[in-house]
Amino acid sequence: KNYIISYCSDNINCKYYNKFIIIQTYYYSKIMINIKRNDMETPLNYEVVFNTLVEETENYISSNKIKSMVLGISGGIDSTVVASICCEVSKNTGIPLIGRSLSIKNKEDEYNSSILVGQTFCSDFKSLNLYETYTHLTTDLKLLENTLENTDISEGNIQARLRMIYLYNIASITKGIVMSTDNQTEYQLGFWTIHGDVGDFDPLQDLWKTEVYKLAEWIKDNYSSQIKEKGDFFDQATKAISESMKLIPTDGLGISNSDLEQIGANSYEEVDKILQEFFKFCKFSLILNKEDNMKSFIESFTIKNINTEVIKKVLNRHITSEFKRKKSPIFIKRNKYENHIINH
Repeated sequence: KNYIISYCSDNINCKYYNKFIIIQTYYYSKIMINIKRNDMETPLNYEVVFNTLVEETENYISSNKIKSMVLGISGGIDSTVVASICCEVSKNTGIPLIGRSLSIKNKEDEYNSSILVGQTFCSDFKSLNLYETYTHLTTDLKLLENTLENTDISEGNIQARLRMIYLYNIASITKGIVMSTDNQTEYQLGFWTIHGDVGDFDPLQDLWKTEVYKLAEWIKDNYSSQIKEKGDFFDQATKAISESMKLIPTDGLGISNSDLEQIGANSYEEVDKILQEFFKFCKFSLILNKEDNMKSFIESFTIKNINTEVIKKVLNRHITSEFKRKKSPIFIKRNKYENHIINH
């Protein structure tokens, strides 16, 4: 009842047989399947990536007659890259990029970076402190629900949703949309707040976090190469990208010192590798339950230089956040009541 799947990956060490994975299935035969290198491992041309993201964003904005792009700017790498993409769209179309730095519990270096990014890339930029509004709101909620105690997570979610209320209000007034900044790694880990830091259109959704950094590096080099010829904007843009790349990624909610601390990993290279290898495993596994797949994955092999406990933490976060990735509300399916005979 085993499939033996040959993996074309140098990162896998199967404890049963080197570079082979044994997956339990419901079939009564054995088969060897050769798996080709996954697209996630194919090196990207970041010039093509950037130009495509600009073009596709521009097409969406123009075809839907959107009048503004509204972006919350944290100063981190993701919002900075989205700002640079939207800036190019704004140059091409004349549609303004409205940026807001909305501090609540942000660190000083994040705030300073957000100012530099906003002033560099946005047509209309303001920095505002929402801490007092946030404090009033959380105090009122405690009074209204006096039997419930807020947690760090619940208060973090309030911060994200408060920022989104602000941004969507601007988008409504200016007939625009709110830009999202989540990448594939954050999406797969549920590292975002429902009705919070997710907007209407996300250029980065299919890029892993490690790829966002590589894209940022290309953007920085591209800007830097044009400083002598084109002047101040490219100098300022190079500095803005450089500063955002130096920051330790955080959720901006004050829940922990870094995103990786919450995830339980040492680097985004580790996180992306774990998720990518797990998805390849699931793709060729006939086990439908993700929790069972995770157990089989962990039991079957190790990933080079990554602690098993880290693998467990990352995959557990992915699985427990599955509900966030459901695009529609949980509902009772029609087939449960549709074809029943009415008895008179």
